[in-house]
Amino acid sequence: MDPESFGLDKTAIEICNSYMPVLDIEPRLIREGFKSLYDIQKKHITKTKQYQLSKENGDRLMDVHFFYPNGYENNSVNVNQKYPVIFYIHGGGFMVDGIKKLPREISDRTNSILIYPDYGLTPEEKYPIGLKQCYQLFIDIMNGNFNPFNDLSIQEDSISIVGESSGGNFALALPLMLILNQSSLILKISKVLVYYPITDCNFETPSYNKFSEKFYLTKEGMKWCWNHYTNNDSEREEITCCPLKATIDQLKQFPQTMVMTAETDVLSSEGEEFGLKLSKANVKVSVIRILKTIHGFVSLDQTNDSIACRVGMDISINFLNNKSFDSIITENNNKTLLKLV
Repeated sequence: MDPESFGLDKTAIEICNSYMPVLDIEPRLIREGFKSLYDIQKKHITKTKQYQLSKENGDRLMDVHFFYPNGYENNSVNVNQKYPVIFYIHGGGFMVDGIKKLPREISDRTNSILIYPDYGLTPEEKYPIGLKQCYQLFIDIMNGNFNPFNDLSIQEDSISIVGESSGGNFALALPLMLILNQSSLILKISKVLVYYPITDCNFETPSYNKFSEKFYLTKEGMKWCWNHYTNNDSEREEITCCPLKATIDQLKQFPQTMVMTAETDVLSSEGEEFGLKLSKANVKVSVIRILKTIHGFVSLDQTNDSIACRVGMDISINFLNNKSFDSIITENNNKTLLKLV
């Protein structure tokens, strides 16, 4: 089965054909190879502040990046304007930093202050350290203990959590941690938006078997990521590691959610299954599969101008902005996307 047979555009096909998973190299060397890309991506960040992690979460300073919407600096007319806040968790197989064009677009198009933690990466900081670092920061933001520029105003239903790929895993696990800890802060989360999230470690799903190789993200590549991320198999039974393992009862308090998947992605089955499970728990959820595209289609610079990316971004931005996306669904259903729930 080849990428061409699924109607992928030229750029997506080139990505699929040029990407060869390297499974015999240390993750830190991959990061070093991406250093020039990361340096270019820094242009999207507005400010950075260091945050002190607790002893159990690494006992070090963690960079926290702030993305401010276009025009924020010039808004001197209404100094009391309160901006929505988005807690954004980047992907990268748990082991590399994320591309920052996606959080930049989200901040601009939602007129929000977006917070981007540089959490610890595996294998230096394996599960659950990176997740716990994000959780600690989130709690301190919600409680007003981390507001370095005095411009965060967390009201009821005023913060959204967004994540992509492995960051989508964290974005789903974080509310589950609040639920497990019986925290009332779960009620302050307005929405959760995840793009092609990792929700489980089952490598025999329909999408894993159908798109196991040749489609950018591979089955063997994901096995490699998981082996670096977890310390043992028992950790993979925890719902904060594999959110799909959460019970219906555990999901009943989950915030309104959108799950967006890519048709030819090994992760599409588990992402969609998680969304359907939320529906069974009577959580307000939209599950949308974008057709004729690959994993990373809203994150990668190369796919930024593709139809799949633009349709996916328009829908997800409307979701965050509390605007209807029904007309986009109607126009594109069965052509560019398939709405499942």
